[in-house]
Amino acid sequence: MRNLLVLCIMVACLSGCQDFMSTLQGLFQSTPPHTPTEAMEVKRLKVNHTELAYVEDGEGDTVVFVHGASGDWRTWEGLRPFIAQKYHYIALSRRYHYPNSWSDEGQHYSLTQHVEDVAAFIRRLDVGKVHLVGGSYGGRVAGYVALKYPELVRSVVMSDPDIIDPTTAQGVAALLDYQKDVAKSSAAAKAGDSWEASMRLYDAVLDDPGAFLHAPIVQQQRWLDNADTVPLMLAAKPPRPPSCEQLVALKVPALVMSGEKSRAVFKYSNKKLLDCLPKGTETAVVPDAPHLWYPVNPKAGAREILAFLAEH
Repeated sequence: MRNLLVLCIMVACLSGCQDFMSTLQGLFQSTPPHTPTEAMEVKRLKVNHTELAYVEDGEGDTVVFVHGASGDWRTWEGLRPFIAQKYHYIALSRRYHYPNSWSDEGQHYSLTQHVEDVAAFIRRLDVGKVHLVGGSYGGRVAGYVALKYPELVRSVVMSDPDIIDPTTAQGVAALLDYQKDVAKSSAAAKAGDSWEASMRLYDAVLDDPGAFLHAPIVQQQRWLDNADTVPLMLAAKPPRPPSCEQLVALKVPALVMSGEKSRAVFKYSNKKLLDCLPKGTETAVVPDAPHLWYPVNPKAGAREILAFLAEH
């Protein structure tokens, strides 16, 4: 039986060895060789009276990644091996987020401040215009930077940025449903339990009451490393959303992304955003992945981003 098996393998290799080896190679090279997260050098840039931690990898045109709520530079680690093969990859940690030290009690946590910080960070990099990528809250930051400082941005990628509220009946209903879940996070924050607030927020954005408890341990730890920022974010007064007139005047190419399983409110918000952005704005959906798709299907997300960047 063993000899017969060996013979079958030899015949298979002789008849289609090249295809067989290509398939095998694909299996072992699904993720390019890269420096492990633990070995990455964390650098710092001082901007607006604080220091922002960041990592960089690769060479070429610069792509800056901005994380969302309760995240940091590690949010994008799944994409780094793919992006850094062709571009100069940079992922930063926003003000107050791990591993940044706090220069105050958190009173400057606001979308407006994060926009100014990212703009100042890009200027300090001194690499010319950058491709800017943001997810969730970070997508909103990236969008605002592109609107306010187009001279700094070559293109912008926004994943479920929730920049503008939906206006259809279904969209408004989805928004109200989402706000009810976020209210549970807000209640925990007001009670002084930042860990509970953080976990409740995770469940809310994924539309799953047990999402945090079922998340991988490493993902849970990274989320909780930033738990103290959640009460700050929930308490901050948001700026007035941009109007359709402002959005249609966006001067840089844009890609609006979403997870295939993103909560309905984000899909309706994206639809409203696309109705306002310039015609021809590109879209992409990361298959079999939720709102926080970066650790779930980073390869597919990176593929969409790379295809977009190649055009711009």
